[in-house]
Amino acid sequence: MTAPANFLYLGGDKCGSTWIHHILDKHPQVSLAQAKELFFFDRFYDKGMGWYADQFPDPGTTLRQGEICHDYLYSPQALARIALDLPVNSVFLICLRDPLARSISHYRYLLKIGHVKAEFAEAIVTHPQIIGHSLYSEHLARAQDLLGKERVRVLWFDQLQSDPAGFGRTMCDALGIDYLPNLPYADRILDSAGARSPTLVRHLRSTGWLVRRLGFPALVSRVKDSPALQKALFTRASSTPIMANLASEPSVINMLAQFRKDHSAIRALMGSIVPDWPAGWAP
Repeated sequence: MTAPANFLYLGGDKCGSTWIHHILDKHPQVSLAQAKELFFFDRFYDKGMGWYADQFPDPGTTLRQGEICHDYLYSPQALARIALDLPVNSVFLICLRDPLARSISHYRYLLKIGHVKAEFAEAIVTHPQIIGHSLYSEHLARAQDLLGKERVRVLWFDQLQSDPAGFGRTMCDALGIDYLPNLPYADRILDSAGARSPTLVRHLRSTGWLVRRLGFPALVSRVKDSPALQKALFTRASSTPIMANLASEPSVINMLAQFRKDHSAIRALMGSIVPDWPAGWAP
């Protein structure tokens, strides 16, 4: 059975996936899964393609039907399954962000959900995915190899920040759908806020994964998207600088060295269109 999707957002995480979902959900030529982040190809593949198909509405006359799931980029197994299951006309979106900014956003998210309490310099050691998910070149090369370089379309978070309408046009062009100037490209999707009770948030997340495993990801999405719940659980995001006085920390020095090496590798894959991210990093 062929997968019902002909496009996927693969990743990265903390690179605008919520905004992308927000815009594409309003585009009349796009039909999205009933839940953001089905995690089918990495975590729930055992449910079968019939279950996956049931997570999508009738596509009607839409040109693109797909899913936004920012974890697929980091899973070789998921990418291999996607390569086998999706039709040949599929398009795969990847959005990349300044790795330092992405890592800080990831750290703030882990603080929000109560997975870390340590300062940034310690957290990047105890939670290696904070750095690992910002080292894009290996994941990008694998996606291009498995899915076909011509079908993998890379977007840049820098453009989303500076020119959201232009980013929207680039995204629509990548998907082969019409650019509609009246969509809410200027809407802001803010970074994660702090949890009022990290313990409660941890328990709710565990319950959410159980509900997903039982086969009801759309219910999880509806609950997560509830403004009342967000207000009850989270406070305004902290504006405290993360990198202040950390330039001499060995873990931070090592992190930035990895980012510079990876930036060169991405340039080798993509050429000069890669933003000059290291220019703004601490020495």
